[in-house]
Amino acid sequence: MSIPVQRGTHAQVFVCLPCYNEADSLSHLLQKIHYSLTNLLHPDTLETQYCNIEKYQILAVDDGSTDNTRAILNDFARKHPLTVVSHKHNQGLTETYRTLFETLKERAENDDIAVFMDADNTHPPEVITDLVKVASTKADVVVASRYKNGVEVGVPFKRRLLSKVVNWLIRNLIGIAIRDCTCGFRAYRVQTLKELPPLESKGFEVSAEVLIRISMHKPSYNIEEIPLTLHYDRKKGSSKIHVSQTIKAYLKLLWKYSRIDLTPFIRRVTYKISRRLGKTYDRDPVFWNDGIIALAFLIVSFFIYDTITRTLPQTLRLLSYVGIAFISFCIQHFLRRFWIFQS
Repeated sequence: MSIPVQRGTHAQVFVCLPCYNEADSLSHLLQKIHYSLTNLLHPDTLETQYCNIEKYQILAVDDGSTDNTRAILNDFARKHPLTVVSHKHNQGLTETYRTLFETLKERAENDDIAVFMDADNTHPPEVITDLVKVASTKADVVVASRYKNGVEVGVPFKRRLLSKVVNWLIRNLIGIAIRDCTCGFRAYRVQTLKELPPLESKGFEVSAEVLIRISMHKPSYNIEEIPLTLHYDRKKGSSKIHVSQTIKAYLKLLWKYSRIDLTPFIRRVTYKISRRLGKTYDRDPVFWNDGIIALAFLIVSFFIYDTITRTLPQTLRLLSYVGIAFISFCIQHFLRRFWIFQS
């Protein structure tokens, strides 16, 4: 059961943009957002009559940018419905989301639609119309999904792998039946955000936490997915995601919200592996500790691989990872001779 749609009301669309050093892509993106929303609000369009959308507002948070992001936003705001909120220093994506949530609580009504999207030109603004249409008529949250009939263009292998693994873990460990929990391109009925418990994330995992919190706090809310073509090839400049920190943050998120006790499972797997390797450990915490050592070395080897091979061709990267994993295994085996674990 979702929030009832009040027919005859005239809702407003808020497009929420977290911005940090996006000067290279921001002007073009703002124009495309304005064009898409102007078409959506045209009185002769079917979407306007069907969704009862009356006007729009762009909410942009400049998170302490050091380029011309703030100037571009202020210049656009002189001619268009754009509100700019500035952080004096860079505070991260989670604090930017908190600022946007607080602004929505002050300015938006429950039946208004809030569309969150990235400001790096990877999210196509023409999808806003589809998000608003679904959010206005049958859903409380609408996710633009790369993994439900969607496409990723130009996304590096490392990013694709991280995203797919994280989304698989969220679906299976937390129990959310959404294929793309990490994409931040979404539409929310504002009432869902007003009822959202306080966020605890500190980085890019905030998009997943919002969806997890909504799903767990109000299971009756209807969450839908529509296809998204993610154009990573349009992104200008380097990525702001730090892989190791992001992996750590997602692991903490999964550990906090997982509905499955992983300890017995990991102990059983560690026991079976140790038996196949000829170990004679009993079913006690020794397995657990031994498994943690193996997992730690695996993670360390991945970070070493990521650091020293990022400029190499793909084939050499794969070969180098095999070599680094082998060296890591040898070190692990060597340490066991001096550790408390004996064969």
